[in-house]
Amino acid sequence: MLESGWNASVAAMEMQQTLQLVEQAKALCRNKNATLLYLTIFGSQLYGTDMQGQSDTDVRGIFLPSLEYAAPDELPHSLHWSSGDNGSRNSAGDVDIDLWSAQHWLLKLLPAGDTGATDLLFSPSNKACTLYRDARLDAVFAHPDRLYDSQNCRAYADYSLRQAQKYGIKGSRLGALRTVYHWLRHNWPEPAHAMRLTDVLAALTAQCSDNRYCVSQMLDGQPALQLCGKIHMGNIRLREFVSRVTADMEKYGNRAIAAEQNQGVDFKALSHALRACDQMEELYATGRISFPLATREQLKSVKRGEIPWLELEKIIIKRLAETDTAREQAQYVSRYDADFAREQITFCYAALA
Repeated sequence: MLESGWNASVAAMEMQQTLQLVEQAKALCRNKNATLLYLTIFGSQLYGTDMQGQSDTDVRGIFLPSLEYAAPDELPHSLHWSSGDNGSRNSAGDVDIDLWSAQHWLLKLLPAGDTGATDLLFSPSNKACTLYRDARLDAVFAHPDRLYDSQNCRAYADYSLRQAQKYGIKGSRLGALRTVYHWLRHNWPEPAHAMRLTDVLAALTAQCSDNRYCVSQMLDGQPALQLCGKIHMGNIRLREFVSRVTADMEKYGNRAIAAEQNQGVDFKALSHALRACDQMEELYATGRISFPLATREQLKSVKRGEIPWLELEKIIIKRLAETDTAREQAQYVSRYDADFAREQITFCYAALA
């Protein structure tokens, strides 16, 4: 009986919070003479990766602007409200509400492959997070395959790479510099005074070559190394080259060096990197993203820092390669239907009349 009463109290508190969030979103819309169409808990709670007592509440939704706007470029794109201090980062317990106009969401963000907009498109799959839903969006949520281009979902992989490349992951500018730095430290910690870069160039590029950031080339008939946008002529002394690479690492690569000792790593950001890969693979395999994510427990393990960076780096590199393969061999292919998107906006206004 006591447990039943406790559960009822929790349910009542959750209902009260839902009503408060919906009313706050509606008030935000009323201030702009707009209509709220959809509202959901977003972020880690939607994904199922939230950590008790550590997550703020991220709320996203869609609104329909008033017909008073004469031109499309006058339409408001977004509305925002926050319970926190605008001058500081949100903490546990803070609430952010961000709303997109139906036009901006359906006609701009979704065809561009925006990851947040795509997540919102599939967010009704987590019914526990849906706070408010107008029936005018039923067709939108029933046919998500008509509102994104599966070949334009590289944005998820790009997001994943951005989260990880700050630590010098392979395939990034800092990663190329880090690879050369470690190769030099291991093979030539104290190069002889007479040695030139050309003496080791073949061996260096054989181990460290990167088709974008570390490339051997001929310049004015002389061998040279292009490393992260800088040209190093082959005739410079190896000591000088080592000194240049070391200086660049001290300037740009302290975070990457610290990460190797598992220091200063933003494991939350890296969990987002893996989450993006998970979502993209599911999208290519099924045409949908289901929330909460099936991989949420593994993602929480990453978030807690239970996997060292050096091991995590290998996992992320592998997953990025797998998502590229998944895109090439996609079992499910969809195309964005602009006419359908415009029809849905027209329907929303017609139902409003």
